[in-house]
Amino acid sequence: MPALLSVLGLGSPRNQSAHYLDDTNPQKLDILGEKVDIMGSAKITKAQIIALSILDTHEQLKKLPNYRPGEEINRLLGNLVHTCVQIHPPSVIQQILTFPGLQQMLPSLRTICSEAESCLENHYAQHALSLAPQGPDVVLKSLQIDFPYFQNYIDLARLELSAIRAALPCTDSLKKITFIGSGPLPLTSWCLLDEIRTTASPSDTIPTITNIDMSSTAIEVSSQLNAALGPWGEGMEFLCGEAGSPAISLLDSDVVYVAALVGLSQEDKEEIFLNVVRTMRPGALLVIRSAWGLRTCLYPEVSINTDRLLEVLQPCAVVHPYTDVVNSVVVARVRE
Repeated sequence: MPALLSVLGLGSPRNQSAHYLDDTNPQKLDILGEKVDIMGSAKITKAQIIALSILDTHEQLKKLPNYRPGEEINRLLGNLVHTCVQIHPPSVIQQILTFPGLQQMLPSLRTICSEAESCLENHYAQHALSLAPQGPDVVLKSLQIDFPYFQNYIDLARLELSAIRAALPCTDSLKKITFIGSGPLPLTSWCLLDEIRTTASPSDTIPTITNIDMSSTAIEVSSQLNAALGPWGEGMEFLCGEAGSPAISLLDSDVVYVAALVGLSQEDKEEIFLNVVRTMRPGALLVIRSAWGLRTCLYPEVSINTDRLLEVLQPCAVVHPYTDVVNSVVVARVRE
């Protein structure tokens, strides 16, 4: 989910946008208050304001002709993400998520966010690739500077790597990582490999990362961009295929990532996880991205504590960030 946070800096620490729930904006509070009044509420609450703002943002997003980066969608998604990463007491979060109509709306909102994130990744990938003739340093700098939440990918990679190392019996055994659903801009893979190189001792083995996506266009763009990055892209491989396909063996992978955009419901994701695990070796780790709190408005919360998944996976760790990082991290070991 870091890509959604990069909507041209909106909602980011570097360029805070005017927040929809700004208590200093009485006009917006009056408008929301009128909406709450139709429910017979005598006093508008913080939870009601937040819930109504999410519902209103969804309605505005549905009216857009497309979800490519632009002023209006940047503003809407920037405010939405900023709203969803705020920390509230559990009682407030519960009131928001149970607000009338909100749960029914969430599948549509998550689909819009998924499509917008894909458009955003492709936009920045194409932009960086256009700079390839100027050399690897220029391409890398364009990602670091032009992509406003590049730091978010670094933070997420560090979080995930810490969880992986805690679950691995021996970190020296980490030789191959596979990322399923890598997309046109595989920043997680680049940042993860860079973090491993940076923290490795001279005797450590540096793993390779295989990036898999079912879109041939995404693989073509990402592999070309990786080549344009020069040394920073070393150790990366790219393969076009579908998650869990028998044609793609994961037996030699120590860690397999499943991207947040692979499957948009618990049921879809569970089927994908089962298919993926069937092609993995016992003892290997599956890394899943989930969400918690209001962040579930952007991504569904993923549980591995179901009967079918517990038969093949042993949960190792679940990490919930309280920072601007949106996705939670779930690490599980494939059972013997």
